[in-house]
Amino acid sequence: MSSWNATTGYANGAVPAALGASRATWINGRAWDLAWLIGSAVVVPLGLVAVALGASSDLVNVGVTALVGGPHLFATFLTTYLDPKFRRKHGAALVAVSVLVPAFVVALTYANFQALLSFFIFAASLHVLQQNAYLADVYRRRAGRAEPAWSRWADYGILFVSFYPIASYKLVRDDFTLGSVTILMPPFTKTDFTWRAITAAFVVLLAVWLVKTAGEHRRGVMNTPKTVLIGVTVVVAFLVPAAARGERLELAFQAVNAWHSIQYLAIVWVALELRRRWGMQRSGFVAALGGSRGSAALFYGLLFAATAGLLGVVSGLIRWDPLGLSRMQYYYMSILSVLLIHYTLDAYLFFAASRDDARPDEIPMAGPAVA
Repeated sequence: MSSWNATTGYANGAVPAALGASRATWINGRAWDLAWLIGSAVVVPLGLVAVALGASSDLVNVGVTALVGGPHLFATFLTTYLDPKFRRKHGAALVAVSVLVPAFVVALTYANFQALLSFFIFAASLHVLQQNAYLADVYRRRAGRAEPAWSRWADYGILFVSFYPIASYKLVRDDFTLGSVTILMPPFTKTDFTWRAITAAFVVLLAVWLVKTAGEHRRGVMNTPKTVLIGVTVVVAFLVPAAARGERLELAFQAVNAWHSIQYLAIVWVALELRRRWGMQRSGFVAALGGSRGSAALFYGLLFAATAGLLGVVSGLIRWDPLGLSRMQYYYMSILSVLLIHYTLDAYLFFAASRDDARPDEIPMAGPAVA
């Protein structure tokens, strides 16, 4: 079995096949990246069509959660709780997250359910954008070409503002709800100045990014996969908030969640596979999930089963009603108790993996970035 060499950044003896024999910018090959990381964005317009045709809220929410949303959040546990080295190094943090996050969710469900859902929407949008900023950093490192700091921040800037011009306009006008619950903004931001300022920032950052990209293309130094990924993300994030209103806007965001979840499952799959090849995987159970097509079915099947178990808990709580809560409160209290653990862990993993000194033997998500 090959092992990872911290000096060269390659497995000892040979470059892993998943990375290719050269410093190719694609993470797992052009066709694979285009299919799973970028081209999977096709689920967004398909989802929006379903919303426009009147698909029910339950069908969209539970369908996306069961098929990809739930599996993607449980995939985080394979690289954290079920990784012996990560568990030993971060055991106290894992325990704290496991206790404090569900406690926060349960407390806010009782104290201010509207504030909980508002926090969730903001956290979810940042999580989606951080994942694509992470992938942009992966492509940047894979290219092996130094970029000026301002270029990197231009990428981050356009990514992290892209969701909010239209979304903030609707939030200011109370035109964004989850079910019957209106999503809140801090009172001091609930003014036309907010969406106008965000829109102005978006226009300026988009102009800077387009000029930067044109210059890179002209000089023959454009990072193609990074540029395409950012372009697709910005278009999707900017337009989706315009696709629906009120309660239906929640369903439009589920289309983005489906794309995000497919991306994440692909990221974890590659990370686990590379760690197995490099001899870093200390869990035989997790190692069995990476490799052949047969184990790909096991990988997804395990995560789907965990999701089915979570949905079973939700259904049981709704039927039993031990706390005197509404159906919607039980659903979000249960789902967010696990989902926000996923957000918390990934906020750290994505940030740490994007550091120039990130090592895949320390940070599982750094695996795909090694060139």
